[in-house]
Amino acid sequence: MMIALLSSAVFISCNDDDDEDTSTPPEFAGANLSGDNLTVSVTFTQGVYGDEAATEPLTANSFAVVLAGGTAVMDGITVEHTAGAEIAEIMINYTEPANGEEVITIEPLFIYNSAGVAMSSDQMATVQLAELGIIGEWYSSGNNVAPLLATYFNVDSIYANFNSDQTYLVESYDPDGVETEYTGTYTQTKTDVGNIYTIVLNQSTPSAITSEGIFEVVPNGDGFDLKYEVVQTEPDIGNTPPTPSGGFGSSNNGELGDSNIQKFLILN
Repeated sequence: MMIALLSSAVFISCNDDDDEDTSTPPEFAGANLSGDNLTVSVTFTQGVYGDEAATEPLTANSFAVVLAGGTAVMDGITVEHTAGAEIAEIMINYTEPANGEEVITIEPLFIYNSAGVAMSSDQMATVQLAELGIIGEWYSSGNNVAPLLATYFNVDSIYANFNSDQTYLVESYDPDGVETEYTGTYTQTKTDVGNIYTIVLNQSTPSAITSEGIFEVVPNGDGFDLKYEVVQTEPDIGNTPPTPSGGFGSSNNGELGDSNIQKFLILN
């Protein structure tokens, strides 16, 4: 059926001191961003705790996390950490996708070593978000479903997960809730036409199909975050994919009009 830019940013530390003397405050040793922009792995120079008594793990209250620049909107964080461990995972929630101009700054609030020595407030780690293109989780329903899919394929809603390892899972539901699942791999390429990408999908289940088309991540001013238009090209059934220069609605040389344009909301 249908339905690259991935990068990770590495970080910076204020101090390279690796002295594990417990009289020395812990410091940031590094920070790495996952390929989907969702997780920052923060490393410290010592084992750390979320309380002065050195019994509790770090939590979201242990950090000040600020996102600046770009188009992404952050909606809170969660933290995974084991008390005394030198690595903490900060999971970031977004309500709008990134365009690659965003910088996340992480500062300590309540972080201590095993002797109860607090991390200095002047410590700082930063990572830059990547422009992900279609990487992420997306959902479509109602008027956002392409008229072609709703009318001829009885599609009521679609969930799509495009992973950073270039695999995808699409779940299509009819009005009765019956699901059809599609899986495969994809490649995406940013073009020089606005913010439009080309995409090639090699579906493996439920059947082997290649689809090609275009998509664009857009600011959510019209009730959606992603415009997406693809057609099957292999096996050949006479379709021609839309082109960046032709824009949305150019499938089959424009014969399909807007009926093949799919719209999605981002879920992460």
